[in-house]
Amino acid sequence: MRTRILLILFFSIGWILVSAKQDSSFLPSHPYLPIQKQAIYMVVDYHHKESKDALFYTLVVLVFLLGFIKTAFPKYFQNLFKLFFQTSLRQKQTKEQLAQDSFASLLINLLFLLTAGLYITQLIQYYNWSSLNFWLLYAYVTIILTMIYLGKYLFISFAGWVFNNSSSASSYLFLVAVVNRIMGVVLLPLTILMAFASVELGAIVATISFGVVTLLFIYRYIVSFGLLRSDLQLNPFHFFLYLCAVEILPMALIYKLLVENMG
Repeated sequence: MRTRILLILFFSIGWILVSAKQDSSFLPSHPYLPIQKQAIYMVVDYHHKESKDALFYTLVVLVFLLGFIKTAFPKYFQNLFKLFFQTSLRQKQTKEQLAQDSFASLLINLLFLLTAGLYITQLIQYYNWSSLNFWLLYAYVTIILTMIYLGKYLFISFAGWVFNNSSSASSYLFLVAVVNRIMGVVLLPLTILMAFASVELGAIVATISFGVVTLLFIYRYIVSFGLLRSDLQLNPFHFFLYLCAVEILPMALIYKLLVENMG
């Protein structure tokens, strides 16, 4: 049976070849062999797959650090959010409880710097503001962010010592630290979403994160103004000058530096 099938196929192919040889118009006119038609070509670029392994492992470390702080220092974590949502940040008992856990404060400050640095790095890469690789850009942003808050801490502490009002300076620095720690916790899930979301969803998450950060800064400025107004007899204009000199101007200079040297 198989021999018969092979013989039939052999004679059929031979007959097609003989017929094609006898009829010179067979190949050009065959519908499956359009020899006389114009050639079709397509230029295709190689697909370069973007690796996010470094970003993934960085987020794993940050989530582990947050989980460690939440598990090892549950009372500190609870008091931090309790103090943030209180009507007045002058609750001495809660402030003293937070001040006693110096190691927890150090860890959550580190979490804020790493998370905020990663968030800013994600924004820079999302909008293509820099061509640096991930690790180098992340290191630059985190170091600059650390220098900003360290310089602000030294400046406000020095100003409080010079004007003999260290208590108001320490209260303001404590408020800034509380808001920053809350910001570090809140930005972590938004940074995770921004890292692995699609382009459309990433734009939505970026907009939401802008809103969250803006609200936290507005909250910090409003509460700090109410905190310092009674102690220093501060008026809104002087507080606005402080914001321009200490908050807005350094950030504008750093942004200009990044655009000119890292773009």
